Amino acid sequence: MTNRTDDKNLHRVFLPDEPQLEDLPGFVDGVPVQELVRITRELTDRINNEDRQRLAADLKESGHYKVFQSTAPYLLQGFFSGKIDLDVELNRRFPTPPLLSTMTFAPKPGVARRNGFAQFGSQDTAALLTVEIHEPVSTLEFSFLHYSMVGARFVLGSMSQAARMTFLELAERPSGTAFLWTRERWERDYLIFVVRDGFVRLYAFGPGRMEAAARLTPEALIQFRAWLKGFWSAATVPPDSGPTNFNW
Repeated sequence: MTNRTDDKNLHRVFLPDEPQLEDLPGFVDGVPVQELVRITRELTDRINNEDRQRLAADLKESGHYKVFQSTAPYLLQGFFSGKIDLDVELNRRFPTPPLLSTMTFAPKPGVARRNGFAQFGSQDTAALLTVEIHEPVSTLEFSFLHYSMVGARFVLGSMSQAARMTFLELAERPSGTAFLWTRERWERDYLIFVVRDGFVRLYAFGPGRMEAAARLTPEALIQFRAWLKGFWSAATVPPDSGPTNFNW
């Protein structure tokens, strides 16, 4: 008697499984790519609208609201009016800023002294960003250095405690835009932090002088916020208790 495999069983054994949605092109975890793009755009638009409303309130508080259309840079006017996406426009102007993933702090994040120094660098050390803070007025100095040859420095004067806390809060969001500037707003040096999925692109502007840009990793941003918060806390800042690894 000859053993013969049933054709139906043979078909059942060797027929490949039906492809799942996540295996099909155009799907991510079972969701169509077009749907993911739509959701992402809606989320970005909502965040941008919230940031515009916050900017309007900020300008009214500082007294710049009435002169905004006549004195503010075109970039800020376009963002405020909703004509441009600030992240997209800045990315167009600065397409490939270096990613700074190494970091050094003195003092360590969360520890307050009267002076502080932070440095972020690319893996090849070709690009460096240093941040210095000086009490009691918490003057901030951002220095961008390219190949140890060309540098740009931006200086931010005293900021109110409310402005400091607002920046730290906004920079903690996984996505959004935060302005780091003094009461003079765009009339003096200022920075724009654009956070997307934890990564940050920071843009520095010196009116009539120069501009610079760099990227920070999520961990670098977390440590930078903690470092700033140590200086910007309401507690009394103790005097320097000893030498650090840096001289400034």
